Amino acid sequence: MKFISAKDTADFLSQSAPRVWVHRMLKWMIFFGELDAHVDRVTVQPYASVFEFTAELYEIAKEFSGPAMDDAIRSKYPPEIAEKLVGKAHGDRFDDEKYFIEGWEEIGPLDTGFIMFASDVNWDAGTIQVEWIDNEQLANDILFPRQDFIGSEFEKPSFELQFEGLKFEANKIELLLPNAALEGVKELPGHSSRRSHSIGRPTKWNWDGAMAFVVSQAQTPDGLPSGDGAQARIEEMMADWFTESFGDCPAASQIRQRAALVIKAIETPKKPKMT
Repeated sequence: MKFISAKDTADFLSQSAPRVWVHRMLKWMIFFGELDAHVDRVTVQPYASVFEFTAELYEIAKEFSGPAMDDAIRSKYPPEIAEKLVGKAHGDRFDDEKYFIEGWEEIGPLDTGFIMFASDVNWDAGTIQVEWIDNEQLANDILFPRQDFIGSEFEKPSFELQFEGLKFEANKIELLLPNAALEGVKELPGHSSRRSHSIGRPTKWNWDGAMAFVVSQAQTPDGLPSGDGAQARIEEMMADWFTESFGDCPAASQIRQRAALVIKAIETPKKPKMT
């Protein structure tokens, strides 16, 4: 498949219309599904507010930030997370690990929602900047029918996105101006896809599979661990499952968060139904 860069696309189509009109036309064609936009690389920065992590600690600390809240944070979270939360105001931002994906085949045609929520589209540089978007928007099947490369271990994440290498299929652009030749325009061949991450892990771990494995252990004669050390044992079980299934496992802090949910569910008494 042959591609033409966003800049060369604008140069070509500007033979028959002002450049600003061309930009607007391309945006609307992407939005209405008349033209697929492709990119070579996406950088994803998940983040959340500190408040998402400290809200439940307010009853203990009696303050949103300060020494008492810092002590409560240290007692609840592992050191690698606590050190990023201590000393922060509740409205501050807490970044998850940044990662990126490369390869137009891996990313697929861009969903129209990324154009709608873009804070900037730089046609000459071939970049799209999305400063803020969250899971609620990404769950909209009309605006985001295809994307599955954005994820975070945070419960309520928001995302910053940077798309690079914006380009279009050359034959479709040529049809928009059939009486002009595409001479002198550099066409970009497609290349094999590959997924890369600054931290060397997949965008999304199979947490559903891991939790299903934990549930299955509850049905064995030994059942799930209980008492002192139960959470550590469940963490070990999950880590072993990931390693055996995929040859790698999430960070210990991420496993610990899921194991804590299991322990909480086990230890929380079931409320009687009101009659």
